[in-house]
Amino acid sequence: MRLRSRWGILLLIPLFAGIALFAAGCGRGAVGPATWPGLTIADDTLYVGSVDGRLRALDAKSAGTQRWAVPAEGTKDATPYHAEPAVAGDKVLVGSSTSGLVAFAADSGQQRWSVQTGGPVRAGIAIESGVAYVASEDKKLRAVDLNNGNVLWEFETKNWLWAKPAVSAGKVYVGGMDHHVYCVDAASGKEVWRFETGGAVAGTPAIAGNTLYIGSFDSKLYALDAASGAKKWEFKAEGWIWGGPSVEGDLVFVGSTDKHVYAVDAAAGQMRWSFSAEAVVRATPVYRAGTLYVAGRDGRLHALDAQNGQRRWTYAGDKAGQLLSEPIVTEDAVYLASMDGKVVALDVVTGNQRWSVLPGQTK
Repeated sequence: MRLRSRWGILLLIPLFAGIALFAAGCGRGAVGPATWPGLTIADDTLYVGSVDGRLRALDAKSAGTQRWAVPAEGTKDATPYHAEPAVAGDKVLVGSSTSGLVAFAADSGQQRWSVQTGGPVRAGIAIESGVAYVASEDKKLRAVDLNNGNVLWEFETKNWLWAKPAVSAGKVYVGGMDHHVYCVDAASGKEVWRFETGGAVAGTPAIAGNTLYIGSFDSKLYALDAASGAKKWEFKAEGWIWGGPSVEGDLVFVGSTDKHVYAVDAAAGQMRWSFSAEAVVRATPVYRAGTLYVAGRDGRLHALDAQNGQRRWTYAGDKAGQLLSEPIVTEDAVYLASMDGKVVALDVVTGNQRWSVLPGQTK
């Protein structure tokens, strides 16, 4: 069929883009936005990679009062700092859609150094022994000296890297959109092993003992031998597994685009219980003190009894405030960063809202 007008060509552009994202996965679920807000906390300061592209420091104990923002508020062309920040000593590191990896002074937001990558950095950064490990859409995993930003080594894969790496026992583990999980020597950057799944891998691996747990867009949760990459077991969900799993004791917790979160026996791979969140669960479930916190794409956060999956409370956000990144849970509060730009603090026991702020907006 011939396209007789420019409108026909324009209609095909989003179609081709959708096919590309579909192929990167395995044909199930909804990919959604490639960029989402990231959140971390250190010394009562929340660092937020916001949806408007700014990195902000907020006072967690003062209703989210803003301490600083980079670029400054009012700047027309904000550098897209969307990824989950990482704090290392007096620095806060964040990935950018245009500037690679950037380190700022944690107390002031002044830039210390940057590492230009060949593609956006959408993943969080792993920090270990004075080294930052960062994954990029240029298909490379890099080790960067925290002191000066010097690149110590690069390891190249076959497709985009959207997953935050994990570091354990001198090894770096990262999943790729090329359907592989890689184990790389932390000192040299040399490949130790790789494991192929049936779909893209966009979540951070969880490591407990000698076992690595990782989910894939092929709807499976895998348990691998951390030393060799040999498969121990696999568990099948009904939708993509986007976020990383979390491990506590003898249970592995993982969410899926099938709108459920699962608790799986860490040794055998058998399901212990499941909970219907009634919305896509893309973020990594977070465990703390017997409670599992599950963020849904519909803006709701569920607090569950980690042993049996019974609901303790639910915070009802709104659909405009999709929760695509994991919450931050402290001894007394839960912090959320949503797709409508808000940062919210909840009571950890009751789920009652303490405060909500839209950074960058005048009250």
